[in-house]
Amino acid sequence: MRPQAWFAAAALLGAFLSPAPALGGQGRACADAARPVSVRCARAVTPFVDGHGGLWLAWAHGGHVYVQHAETPEAPLSPPRVVNRSPEEVAAFGEHRPKLAVDAAGRVHVTWTRRGARRFSGDVRYSRSLDGGRSFSEPVTLNSDRQEIGHRFDVLAVDAAGRLVVAWLDKRDRTRAEAAGRRYRGAALYYRWSADGGARFQPDRKLVDHTCECCRLALAAEPEGGLVLLWRHIFEGGVRDHALMRLAEPGRPGVMRRASFDGWRIDACPHHGPALAVEAHGVWHLAWYTGAGPQPGLRYARTRDGGRSFSPPVRFGDPQADAGHPALLAVGRRIHLAWREFDGRRSRILGMRSEDGGETWSTARVLAEVPGEADYPYLVAWRDRVFLSWQTRQAGYRRVELTVRPEGG
Repeated sequence: MRPQAWFAAAALLGAFLSPAPALGGQGRACADAARPVSVRCARAVTPFVDGHGGLWLAWAHGGHVYVQHAETPEAPLSPPRVVNRSPEEVAAFGEHRPKLAVDAAGRVHVTWTRRGARRFSGDVRYSRSLDGGRSFSEPVTLNSDRQEIGHRFDVLAVDAAGRLVVAWLDKRDRTRAEAAGRRYRGAALYYRWSADGGARFQPDRKLVDHTCECCRLALAAEPEGGLVLLWRHIFEGGVRDHALMRLAEPGRPGVMRRASFDGWRIDACPHHGPALAVEAHGVWHLAWYTGAGPQPGLRYARTRDGGRSFSPPVRFGDPQADAGHPALLAVGRRIHLAWREFDGRRSRILGMRSEDGGETWSTARVLAEVPGEADYPYLVAWRDRVFLSWQTRQAGYRRVELTVRPEGG
């Protein structure tokens, strides 16, 4: 990979809403009734930038999902707004976390998984705001199957026509197969969609069988219309590589195509889902983790023909530093890639940048680092500006603007 313009952390724009020491998840600073709940209480934070450049955050604490908003990705955050007024067990860590999206009409859509009493069980929940995030509707359960089994790892997106799509991993078919004495690998992939901003949803529909049970999904909208869904799939022989599918529109699922060919045979879920970015003119960019072969670790590839063929995989990250959980972002032909590494003492986010649609990449640079543990990275864009969104145990929530430094500078 030849050097190009590279990332630099130009500004650490931390959103520190409480002066108390950051304790990551369930610390005393968040349990003290005299202190208002803040994003510092969260273990996992999901960002979204709307069409006007507004930054939105979704996170959970104490049985509630919260949403915050900033007018721009660097502006102060609003006070947290509660989504679910009645507390419930919210999955909010690692590959599990609340999600949100804002459509062109300004409606704020939020999904999360409500954990069940049984291990690995849950339901996909949905709520929306029609007043700019000031108040939210009573949550509803999207999975029609109400058995206490796994309906989890939800993801949502709004397509170019304004239709809302929510997908998740679902074990109803596995439960039925096992009750009938048949073997069933993994889970299934289900989805629902709404054409009226979340007021009504079409019935849930199965896309494929035999997905990995607990790896995050990646769902991205194409600028020209349509959605692309990427997930870890269980292929014949117990190989857990990746597959993708294009939804030309929500009611028209496409053909499932294999997206990675590492041949990773593992009889367990690695809890390591993929990342996806969709460039204009039909180029899809993929990043994932594999444990296969003598050089396990992170990989990047792209497809220009809807998954019929892929570029040769590019290895990145340091496997010895537990490199994982990548994030991808396409801003025109510029492709941004970030991932987390941990050396046992410090968490680092590293990044690379491509100016030519993924053909060549800059050298990897440290974008941010903190002592101790930290969440996975997210990348968001506002116009031509790109920000790293990162939740850390020691320093709380951070927004790091990534700027371009000239060659040799």
